[in-house]
Amino acid sequence: MDALTLTLAGIANGSLYGLVALGLVLIYKTQDVVNFAHGEVLMFGAFAGYAAYRIAGLDYATSFLIAIVFCGVLGAVTERLFFRRLAHHHHITLAMVTVGLSFAFKGIARVPFGADLYTFPPLFPDAKPIQIGSAIVTLQNLVTIGVAVALTALLFMFFKATTLGKQMRATQQNLLGARFVGINTGRVFSLTWALACAIGGAAGVLLGPSSLLYPDMGSNFLLKGFAAAVLGGFESVPGAIVGALLIGVIEKLVGGYVSTAFEHISAYCVIIVVLFVRPYGLFGVRPIHRV
Repeated sequence: MDALTLTLAGIANGSLYGLVALGLVLIYKTQDVVNFAHGEVLMFGAFAGYAAYRIAGLDYATSFLIAIVFCGVLGAVTERLFFRRLAHHHHITLAMVTVGLSFAFKGIARVPFGADLYTFPPLFPDAKPIQIGSAIVTLQNLVTIGVAVALTALLFMFFKATTLGKQMRATQQNLLGARFVGINTGRVFSLTWALACAIGGAAGVLLGPSSLLYPDMGSNFLLKGFAAAVLGGFESVPGAIVGALLIGVIEKLVGGYVSTAFEHISAYCVIIVVLFVRPYGLFGVRPIHRV
């Protein structure tokens, strides 16, 4: 198969991994915890979009917005109910809470949807693949890449140009200092969780037309997003994006030129090699300890 075709398909997958990794990094930078329930946020986003599109009969764009809002509210409520009082506990305690939430969210999803497999209708059922030079790419993949790029750009603009974005950056850099200058860190925590989960919900809807929907669907994407964040550097937002794109492209190239049996493990092999050389990731900063 043409290398450019595989690369474009890998970029499309990497865009989804990048959205998941962004959510993980945002929460980690703010509260020093890895949200192991983030895969279930993606799953909720996919099912929210499915319910709006397939059951309620709304158009895809409206369903996309509903899923984003639903997951954003879910993130804010989750932070308020489960993490606000535990914010000062050890990060392992917080991580175990997210693990418990992961299982709880899967159970909640099984109440209305059971353990069945659902299919999200294709966005462009009659569209033919597009040829770009020697490469062939589907319209769905182009939409996925375009929306992921747009969401990422909006997030960066939010951080750079808005007061709330600057407050979030200040809280991430120095929590105690942010409190001293009067920043409402509780509101920042809620907003961070809302943004992270909204991005995860967007990834779920973008994934829907190319994947089966079921309550356990988020686990694989959580691992890929986590791997992307580790590869790029868990405290680096640009690193998470670059790491995700690398993982997506490597998977497709290995699957196309070596064997599909190695497609899903190839990225982890690369990560192991990278972490031997740079344990803090490609864009991470070497920790400095005063003695």
